[in-house]
Amino acid sequence: MFTAAMIEPLSPRQQEFLAVMGLADEFTAPMARFVTGAPDTDRLLTMLTEQNAFVTRLPDGVSYRFHHMMKECAERTFRTLDAETQRRCRERYGAWYEGQGQYLHAMAAYRRWDYDALLRVVQEDAGILLASLPPSEVLAALDECPADALKAHPFALLVLMRSMFNWRNIPKMLELLSLIHI
Repeated sequence: MFTAAMIEPLSPRQQEFLAVMGLADEFTAPMARFVTGAPDTDRLLTMLTEQNAFVTRLPDGVSYRFHHMMKECAERTFRTLDAETQRRCRERYGAWYEGQGQYLHAMAAYRRWDYDALLRVVQEDAGILLASLPPSEVLAALDECPADALKAHPFALLVLMRSMFNWRNIPKMLELLSLIHI
């Protein structure tokens, strides 16, 4: 019902913009330009904030946020996009967050889509932010990651092994060790 009222009346271009940017909790115009590839981002943001109370500019004057109802509708609309568009958008999100040093967001964007990029970010993070995640979440991501991808990133394996040691999960640490070719 909310999707019909809030998103469907918009043009297809505006709908896709909202669907893609709805994945972010907060975003800036440069981030939106990078993620969507839309050269008319500023115009779209101006139109959406002036005509729609569900997209607001934050007090810092730079960032934007969706109202939680609009965000939910945008996420639902995103799931209707074709798989290739979804993958491409998640890659762009990952690249944006990685470039900004926001490794947890980058890991979330790359997860299930690009394991090489995910493991590159794990290595870049060196386990610093990774340690703030619940061990069960890291273990679930590891279970999804193909062994060949893990073997191709020995330094990321070392980071993950140290995390397993810190979490006292020695069996998983030894399992990861077996993937390293010495």
